[in-house]
Amino acid sequence: MIHLKEYNIFRLILNIAFTGLILFAAVDNSSKNLPVSFILLYNVLLFLPAWSNNFWLLPDLRRTKNIKRYLVCIVSIFIFGVFILGNYVQYVYDQFNNSSLEDLTALAVTSSAPRSIEKYQSYFDVFPGILMILLVMIIGYVVQEYLSKIKKEEHIQTQNTIAELSLLRSQISPHFLFNVLNSLYALSLKKADETPDVILKLSDILRYSLYESQGKEIPVADEIHILKTYIDIEQLRAPENTNITFEYTINDPVKIAPMLLLPLIENAFKHGIDSSIDASYINALLSCNSKELIFTCKNSFKEASKCKNFGGIGIKNIRKRLQLLYPMKHSLEIIKNENRFDVILKVKF
Repeated sequence: MIHLKEYNIFRLILNIAFTGLILFAAVDNSSKNLPVSFILLYNVLLFLPAWSNNFWLLPDLRRTKNIKRYLVCIVSIFIFGVFILGNYVQYVYDQFNNSSLEDLTALAVTSSAPRSIEKYQSYFDVFPGILMILLVMIIGYVVQEYLSKIKKEEHIQTQNTIAELSLLRSQISPHFLFNVLNSLYALSLKKADETPDVILKLSDILRYSLYESQGKEIPVADEIHILKTYIDIEQLRAPENTNITFEYTINDPVKIAPMLLLPLIENAFKHGIDSSIDASYINALLSCNSKELIFTCKNSFKEASKCKNFGGIGIKNIRKRLQLLYPMKHSLEIIKNENRFDVILKVKF
């Protein structure tokens, strides 16, 4: 975002460049009867009312909303500018025995004075040019302010989106950490030999959550690795009759938002693994190419179990993140059958 001081300097440079173009055209097309210094001074005086308006009056109007004061000031500056420039043009005419405005500027637009006041023709020579430049620069100012407003709104929206995504990620991390610690606690009670390996896998997940997931996108292979690590941990405390499969196919090395798939696997373990079910199962399948990612997860379900509120914070966060990261390019479908949940996620690249 351009700061106010830099923005005014940029605008000044553009105006000076504009003046330089007019000066160049005037010098190039003139009959060389006038010194360049006189031509330069004329063009500077020609722009003074417009510059005063753009750098002083219009910013003041935007800040105070005082239209009456603005109108009084702009009319006064316009009249003063016509008076100064008109007298200067008359001086040049008399000094160099010249009456051609084209020798002074490429913007040689004049108007004829009434016969009764023909002696003031120099004022009628200069006021159309002053008025035209004033109007053009007002339009330029309005366009610049409009574009600046759009840029500020986009910046604010981007910052809000980043903040919201950061909040969603901060909610995801404690969620899966809580589940993993439960698994680790269960193993420690049994004094299982797998405990050190689980701690190592947990550290891997924490590293992923704290560091690697902070980027906007990561290779899909990294997400697969963390899914497999999480599944390995959860399998240790799953009932013996549980069937867990995770198959994946990566045709192209694409990138996705970090921790996008993990909550889906979490919910499958949370609601699909139940010792009271004859044959619990979780079947996850991931396929990915340069155009689309498709992730499906099917898990067993028992109505009497605690999964009546299936799709808690994890699913809600995924839906929100998908809306922010892949607007109009995703679909998330959750199908609840009598004894099964199907989750189908599609993301287009």
